[in-house]
Amino acid sequence: MLKKTLFQLHWFFGITAGLVLALMGITGAAYSFQDEILKALNPSVLQVEKQVAGVLPPAELVARIQAASGMTVSMLTVETDSGNAARVWFTPAKGERRGEMRYFDPYTGEFRGDVTGEDFFGLMLQLHRFLAMGDTGRNITGACTLMLLFFCLSGLYLRWPRQWNSWRVWLTLDWKKKGRSFNWDLHSVFGTWCMLVYLLLALTGLFWSYEWYNKGLTKLLSDAPQNERVRGGRGPAPEGPAPTADYAAMWLSIYSAAGPGLASYNIRMPPVAGQPATVFYLLDSSPHERALNQITLDPATGVVKRVDRYADKSFKAQLLTSIYALHVGSYFGLAGRIIVTVASVLMPLFFITGWLLYLDRRRKKKQIKDARQGLEQPAGDGPAWLIGFASQSGFAEQLAWQTAGQLQAAGLPVKVQPLANVREQDLQASNNALFVVSTFGDGEAPDSARGFERNVLSRASAFGDLKYSVLGLGDRQYQHFCGFARRLHQWLSEHGGTTLFAPVEVDSGDPYALRHWQTQLGLITGQTPVDTWQAPSYSNWTLARRELMNPDSSGSPVYLLGLTPPR
Repeated sequence: MLKKTLFQLHWFFGITAGLVLALMGITGAAYSFQDEILKALNPSVLQVEKQVAGVLPPAELVARIQAASGMTVSMLTVETDSGNAARVWFTPAKGERRGEMRYFDPYTGEFRGDVTGEDFFGLMLQLHRFLAMGDTGRNITGACTLMLLFFCLSGLYLRWPRQWNSWRVWLTLDWKKKGRSFNWDLHSVFGTWCMLVYLLLALTGLFWSYEWYNKGLTKLLSDAPQNERVRGGRGPAPEGPAPTADYAAMWLSIYSAAGPGLASYNIRMPPVAGQPATVFYLLDSSPHERALNQITLDPATGVVKRVDRYADKSFKAQLLTSIYALHVGSYFGLAGRIIVTVASVLMPLFFITGWLLYLDRRRKKKQIKDARQGLEQPAGDGPAWLIGFASQSGFAEQLAWQTAGQLQAAGLPVKVQPLANVREQDLQASNNALFVVSTFGDGEAPDSARGFERNVLSRASAFGDLKYSVLGLGDRQYQHFCGFARRLHQWLSEHGGTTLFAPVEVDSGDPYALRHWQTQLGLITGQTPVDTWQAPSYSNWTLARRELMNPDSSGSPVYLLGLTPPR
């Protein structure tokens, strides 16, 4: 019952939230290498010539920038020895949260010009975080991130194989498969490969989605929660008198705290006077770009109020400080960023394969419904042919009802039941039984028949009067082809059952094998079958149109495809 409920929730959430998660994956992957792509597109703006004298001290740099721009600096980011341009944010206009950002040469204070591509990456970030819909989009992406957690955990439970200790079962994909089996492998195997990454993305992404999660994680991981940074407010900057800044005094405090290993610093002025300024800095020995040290000081005097060094924090507090680096994978270096990016690009795969599997199930349910039309289960406990089925995808159930239709058309009473409902007493009370069973994976029983195999096939029963036959569905690419059907036949034979005719094994819906089963049923009933049963078939559609939708994008190409159905 639990597995069935989880499966229903898994596919329902998948076909509803999957599109949003696919968009979040693509936009997140596009944004992940923003800095490298922008530098490649704008080398004359974002890269500067290093000078022996070093970068200008903040007081001189800010003075030159403010004199050239006529605006007041509110935030300044400088890398001391990288050859990268400095980033400067100016005081926002009234009613706005953040002001204009420009790039300057940290060695001369010269304005470097505008950057091509920033608007595109800004849109990618807005789509990734808010679907470009503000708080409404934030709530949607937050809910979908929670669903991603559910997908990872429920998907692991749903695909847990019997041979759980075999890495090949978990991680290998058979490229020779086709149709539903191939889509299932894509969905489950790639899902296993990406599961740990998706768990990491979800657990860190919720930090920006919900205030309760942000505060809870901060309280859980922080050494001193009241001193840790939490997500800032989203409203406009508070009004009040502008702060006074003595950049020379602040620089003395920064250099005194950081020492000669200072690699970069970020000075953030308070929005109004009377509040402390915050400085984040990195050392050249920092393990990643978010291993930030923090200084809180008075911007007017440079007097330090508090210093929080990354190296002095506990491991859990370092994780909290590194939450963004964990989210994008840079916590684990370049390899981590690449792995996270690849996993993000694969996110649409699960939405597409999930929909294909869902549509396949709907199609087979309709076929089962059609096969059941006009058939009636016998009333009472009178003698009837027992037809038991065990189906993973629905095809075995469809064939079971078609078998029942052929017998009923010959005037024979039939009783169709899933093997999950068949008890040992039912077999002992039946004179004639037909079993239509599929094999899942490499010789395993379908999920619905695991209880039957565990509770019934493990017993040494006697069936002296039972006549039976077995129709097994499987795939010869697996080593244990029709493994469950063969175990069922062997168990019935060993305990006194008599075969009506030899078991019939069907390889991937082989129509000749299905026809043989029908023929054998016709010999029993004395009535020749009219129609030949077929496995679900797929037709070839013609590609009529292929249009590139994002010709100017620096990300992966997106195409609009037009397909013409067969006539």
